Parts: sequence; structure tokens; C-alpha cells
Amino acid sequence: MSFSTIKSSKAVVVGALFSLLLAGCGGGGSSDTVAVAGNAGSDVESGGAQGIVLNGGAIKGVIRDGQVTAWRLEKDDDTNRFVAGAQLGGAVLTDQQGQFQLPISESASGWVLIELAATNQTRMTCDVVPTCMAGTPDAVAFGETFPLQSDFRLRAAINVDQSRDVYITPLSTLAVALAEHSAEGLSAGQLVRAYQEMESSFGLRPGTLQLPPPDLVRLNGFSGSTDAIQLAVINAAFLAMVDGDRWQSIEEVLSASEQAIQVDGQLSGEASGGPSVDDLVLEAAVLSEGLKESVIDPGALSALADVSERTQQFYASLHETAPEAAVARLSWTAPLTRINGESLSMGELKGYEIVYGRNANELSQRVVINDASVMSYTVDGLSEGDWYFAIRVLDTENLSSPLSAVVSKSI
Repeated sequence: MSFSTIKSSKAVVVGALFSLLLAGCGGGGSSDTVAVAGNAGSDVESGGAQGIVLNGGAIKGVIRDGQVTAWRLEKDDDTNRFVAGAQLGGAVLTDQQGQFQLPISESASGWVLIELAATNQTRMTCDVVPTCMAGTPDAVAFGETFPLQSDFRLRAAINVDQSRDVYITPLSTLAVALAEHSAEGLSAGQLVRAYQEMESSFGLRPGTLQLPPPDLVRLNGFSGSTDAIQLAVINAAFLAMVDGDRWQSIEEVLSASEQAIQVDGQLSGEASGGPSVDDLVLEAAVLSEGLKESVIDPGALSALADVSERTQQFYASLHETAPEAAVARLSWTAPLTRINGESLSMGELKGYEIVYGRNANELSQRVVINDASVMSYTVDGLSEGDWYFAIRVLDTENLSSPLSAVVSKSI
């Protein structure tokens, strides 16, 4: 079979099938729960080994009596990915404010995984106004607490060489899931990237996920940053998604969100069945407005006003599109035969390659679509002038068709 044995869908495609739509204008260790006391960030002696104490909190509403453990991150020789390995020391329970101090009973360095799991005593504070889980039999008022199911889980990661403070939230959980989705798993580089990407995805400033999020039920007198309040509001939005219709519990929302990240690498909403970034940011915008009714402190009110403006502006930015004049929409159909007349099934197609440029004879820019079922694509960010486009088909044997005839658009 020669290099060009696929019949070009383009010889027929251009014009009728390949159309340029012109757009408008312009593991091991004890897991016994232990009581912990000590100074934040101090070194401790445990079992004869030098260790450290991790300090932090669990906030998605405040989570009290949640069990917190730490796990070493190790490279798996079989998969060449970083995964959770041995447990580092015992476990501790969060206090009434969701805070904890977790001794690591042996020396640790680099990134460590922190996990919070629910026990039969764990309770979460409702931080959604006026009611959490409205429309369900378990609805509770703002400021009240409710029990969590046994499958409730939050995670975070921390580089203990740089900090001893770690905050476990829905967003930190999704950052860990995003790193897990990568080929390297929970490596240092992927964890850094995942935390940054999660901040960017929700319009948060760099470093926000390392801030201690406040208890939204007790904002009066809060002296922290607006960034920290924005973080708490975004995390509260996950609980606001529980409406008795699509979602029945916070566990369902978090599980679907984490699964979407692990499978798709993003909160896509529609395809994954989980909530989308759009959904959550919109809920955050509504929450920040509603929280004003529960606050009298001028500083907290001012911070909430800033958070409301930020989330509304970010929500609007999610729906902005490139100017119509700066895009070219391409569509095509898949070929049915090869050049020699043999029939060609969709299962034999790998995808398409679009090439384009400012000169019809020099199409130096390219886009590869590795999905034969996709038969349209929008090229955006095009500058003013004439642009030229062509397409070829790729099959599963890495053969390709000749390029189609060239189509053009003036920007």
C-alpha cells in the first residue's frame, strides 16, 4: 500500500465538503488516630526518628473530626509514575475549627500527599446561604453542621522542604487529581503545574491554593486577604451544587468532579457528568452576594464586594469569544474510499491534519486532530489579511492523503 493510497476527501471535499465558513466582521504504617499537641512547624522526635509537624486545616465548610493522614510519594518501577506509597506516621483528627497538627514520624523531604477521610464522627459546617442541600431531605441552615458519608475524601499535596502549612479543600483535591491524570503521576513538576492550572481555571491569583481559607460562617473580624475569601467562596460552590435534582450530596459532587479531572483532565461538565467550571464560578458569584447579608464587618463586606466583582468578571470572561473576523470555521466529511477504489471505514481513519498560512504555497502552520469523528474545527487568533487552508486525512496505518485544494478567507 503506497503512501497516498487513501483517496483524498479533499479533491471532492473542497467546495461542498471542505467548507470555510466565513464569519462576520472583524502504603504501610500505623493509621491509628492520635491526639496531637505542639507548636506549629516544630520538629519532633517520634520513635527515635527526627520528624516534622505539618499544620493546616480542612475547609469546605469547616470539617471537624475528619481523619488526616500523610503519604510518601514514590516512583513506581512498573509504571514509571509517582504514586502514594508508605504512610508517614499515624493519623490525627481535625479540631472544631477544622485545624490539625500532623506529626510525620520519620524524616521526609519533597512533596507529600495529605488525605482527609470521614469517620462516623466527622461533621461539616454549612457555608452556603441561606441553606445547604436545598431540595433534599438533608437540608441544613447556614452555619449548622451535618454528618458526612464514609466515602467523603479530600486531598492536598505539600512540598515539606518549602512549607509546613497545608490546606485541604475541594480545589486542592482536584489539583492532586489533575497531577494523577498526567503520564508522570504525582511528580513534583506535575503537582506544581496542577496547582497553578487549578488556580488559573477558576480565576484565582498564583499561590492562592496555599492560603488558609477562612470560615465563611465567621467572616466578621476576618483580617486575611481577599484572595483567601475568594478561595473559600469557590470551595463553598461545590456544596452549593447540591440541589436535590442533579446532585443529592456533597460526596456526589466531589466524586464526579474528581473523576472528570482524572478522565478528561478538566472539569468539562457535559461529557464527564461532573459540574463545569462555569457552573461553579456562577455559584460562587451568587454566594459572594448572598454572604453580604450575614456580615456586618466593614472590612469583610469590602472583601466580599471585591470577590463578587472578581467572580462575575471571570464568569463573563469564560463566555467571551474571539472576534468573528479573527476566526475561520472549517468543516469537512470523511472519505468513503481509497484512491484505488477500495472502501474505507471510519475505523480505519485516525484523524485529520489541517495546514494553513498567509501564503497558499507555504502552509507552515498545522493542527492535528486525532479523532476521525471530528469533522469541524475553528482556527482562531488570526491576524488581519488573507489566510489559506487545506486538509489531509490520516489513517491508522500512518498513511495520509494528498492535501485538499486550498480555500481562503480574508480577515
